[in-house]
Formats: sequence, structure tokens, C-alpha cells
Amino acid sequence: MRTTPTPEAMKRCIYHVGPWRRAIPWMVFGPMLVLAASLWVFADSVGDRSVGALIFAILTLLVLGLHALISYARLELTAEGVRLRQIGMNLAAPWIDVAGLRLDPRHEGFVTLHPIGGSGAANLAAVRDLGWYYNSIYNEEQQAVMAERRWIPIEAFAWHLRHGRLREDLARLAPAVQSLPPQLALPVHPVSPAVQRRRLVIFLFMLGAFLAAIVMLGLGPPSRREHGGLVVMALLAFYAGWRAWRAFRSGAHLIGVLFAFLTLFGVLWCLLAWGDLAILFSGVG
Repeated sequence: MRTTPTPEAMKRCIYHVGPWRRAIPWMVFGPMLVLAASLWVFADSVGDRSVGALIFAILTLLVLGLHALISYARLELTAEGVRLRQIGMNLAAPWIDVAGLRLDPRHEGFVTLHPIGGSGAANLAAVRDLGWYYNSIYNEEQQAVMAERRWIPIEAFAWHLRHGRLREDLARLAPAVQSLPPQLALPVHPVSPAVQRRRLVIFLFMLGAFLAAIVMLGLGPPSRREHGGLVVMALLAFYAGWRAWRAFRSGAHLIGVLFAFLTLFGVLWCLLAWGDLAILFSGVG
């Protein structure tokens, strides 16, 4: 039985991330948690049980942290405007500044008339090209408005559009926004052929190195497996450093600090692994 919203709810509506998105960390890392717990409980040696316990603890902290981050995110609608709150991103715009609402599946969001101020829009612009080569998470239109800081994404709350009250609340609080046509004539910044070729060469080089490292890890002798792990981590550290550089250049300092930390971790891991290899090949120990 549906209840009548209170006067306060009529003025302010809060939505949290949909249930399927909240379950993603558990679906991704759940099998790993089960394997780590099995190793912890059923392994024969004390060393293997210690490794299982350590992996289980790390994965548990990771899953709980991701779950807390996802649970914190919320979309707020009021009679004055819309606000997206999440860690590292606080985007807000009055309804008078909202040009329209995009309802394409997995690409839902608000487009504003003017750039959104604050570091949240800069953080969002810094990750606009995340994804595999030529298969970005965001389409061209989203990337264009992200670069101009005119995008408020709500795809994480799309469940409420289809199964909750979000569509009704939008129609009630922002009827003018709802009446706009779905397709907006937005500027697109095409990438030059030279830049595309350079990106393709870099992508193919990194993909080849990564595949070679995987083969070494799976088929080679122990010494080659050590080399393969070193190559994989070096590539990941290089990518994290490149993302940190781009984030700092665009003003997304929080994203830059995150990728800088990942870069430092990768570099330290490579230095330690390189030291172990040097000892191995020198015949010491």
C-alpha cells in the first residue's frame, strides 16, 4: 500500500543508489572472500592459513569501504534545484539553470546551462574518458558536457526512475525540465586523426606488454613469472601516474591524490620485486 508523502517529503526528496549498484562490490569480491576464507580455514600449513587470513582481511576492508562510499551517495531534489552528494563530488544546480534531462539507459543525467562551480565538477571532468580504448564509460555527449562542467550524472539512481517515485517527483518539482526534448544540440570536440593514431599505438603497445606478462605468469618458469608480475605492476603504475598527472592538470586534486597514491604503491612494489630479482640472479640466498 502506497502512503501519501508528508509535506516535508513534498519539498525535499532524497534518493540513494539503487540496490543493484549497492550489491556490485559484494558480487565482484564475494567469490574472492569465499576463497580467502576457505584458504584461511582449511589450508594445511600455518603459512597458507596466515596468507588466507591476510587476504580475507584486506578484501573485507575493501568491500566494506566500497559499500560505505556507495551508500553515502545520494541525490536530493527540492523545489529550488537538484544536488548530487558523494565522496569527492558535490554537484548542485537550480532548476532555472537546468537545460534538460537525459534519460538514455545507463547515461541518465542533468545538463546545465552554465558551468558548475567547485571541485566536484573538476573531479568529474577528470574521469570523463575512463574505460577501455574506444569504449569509454561515457558517450561523446557526456564527455563534452563533463569537460564543460555542465553535467550532473544520475545513472546510479536510475532504479528509482523505473521502480520508484523519482519520475513523479521530477514532474512535480521541475515540470519545465521534464517538458524539454530529450535530444539536445550539444557541442562535440572530435579528436584529431593524429591524436587517435598516437593513442592507438600506445594502447597496442601496453596491451601487447600486458598479454606477454600474463603468458609469462602462466606458462613460464618461476623466474619468468617474477618478471611477468613486475611488468604488469610497472604498467599499472605507469597508467596510475598518467591519470594522476591529468587529474592535477584539470584541477581534480582529490582524484589526483588517489592516483598518485596508487602510483607510489606500484613503484614501491616494483622496487621491492626488482630487489628480489637482483638477489635471485646474483646467487645470494
